[in-house]
Amino acid sequence: MKNRKLIIGILGVLIVVAAIFIAGRLANTPQEAPKEEERGDKVVVHTRKIENSEQIATVPITGRVVAADKLDLYAEVSGVSTYGARPFKAGNRFRKGEVLLKIDAEEFSRSMASAKSQFMSLIATVLADLKIDFPEDYPAWRDYLKNMDVNKSLQKLPEVQDEQLKFFLTGRNIYSTYYNLLESETRLAKYVIRAPFDGTITESYINQASLVRTGQQLGEFIREGNYELEASVTFDRLAGMKIGDEISFNEVNGAFSYVGKLVRINEKVDAETQLIKVYFSLKDPALKSGVYLEGNLTTGTFPSATVLPVSALVDGAYVFVVQDGKAVKTPVEVLSRGSNQFIAGGLPDGAEIIVDKKNGAFEGTSVEAI
Repeated sequence: MKNRKLIIGILGVLIVVAAIFIAGRLANTPQEAPKEEERGDKVVVHTRKIENSEQIATVPITGRVVAADKLDLYAEVSGVSTYGARPFKAGNRFRKGEVLLKIDAEEFSRSMASAKSQFMSLIATVLADLKIDFPEDYPAWRDYLKNMDVNKSLQKLPEVQDEQLKFFLTGRNIYSTYYNLLESETRLAKYVIRAPFDGTITESYINQASLVRTGQQLGEFIREGNYELEASVTFDRLAGMKIGDEISFNEVNGAFSYVGKLVRINEKVDAETQLIKVYFSLKDPALKSGVYLEGNLTTGTFPSATVLPVSALVDGAYVFVVQDGKAVKTPVEVLSRGSNQFIAGGLPDGAEIIVDKKNGAFEGTSVEAI
């Protein structure tokens, strides 16, 4: 019995000692500082004193250079390929009109010559009737037949004013045969692929003496010295941008600079990113497709303004000014706005602006500025 009382007594003492120890630790633990420091009945705020000066609004532009004039070359006919003025290889340059690639057209050319020969025979069969029934038109058709050459392009048919002659020639299939031959000549021209402008082969998917099939992609051809840069900007930055604006671009490593001109602004906002695409034209033979460039486009110059953090804005059009120790909600002119700061106008020099994030209910609060 005595041992039991002794144990209970010892446990009671230990509990009292532990309670005293824990209370001491809690008393020495630092308390979490309040989110807004208060001194008496005043709220401590961070402020910035207004010093108006000239401010320049800019929009950062970054993008990759691509060729403004790029052609994906496809075969419209089939056959065996042969090189033109130079090998059809990436990096080779061609002048406008030079042959990029040929496709063997010997079989089709022979077929065309045969069809033209039959057309000559068809005209010859109607000449006797023309000489008797339409003597005034006979010389023109005789000379046309005389000057025909199966190895040369068709000449334009003689003009016919007489309606009866037109019906006669139509009935003899003169016109239908003629236009079929013109269609064949157009197809024959597709066996030779020429450069539409001065440029360079950037991709080649065909070799010498390769079999080419209709619809097969042959390569890529671009115009040198004419490039575009595509960039994306937020909707609020678009207000100060206009077609014709110029910008100085630099390479990412800053080695070279190029002048670009804003040429197009997309009317569609990307639904996912809420960004708008803008396009700049760059004309410089030293540029290369695929280079990344960056620059700052000037969208406005303001002779008397200041830069403030966006956190100072209240309801998008006001700021808090410290007057007589209190926060006073004051209208401000937002001249240009970025993601972190904006250019403000309409505020007098020396005004103290609260830059902490506040809402409209803060108006009239007694503050101490630091």
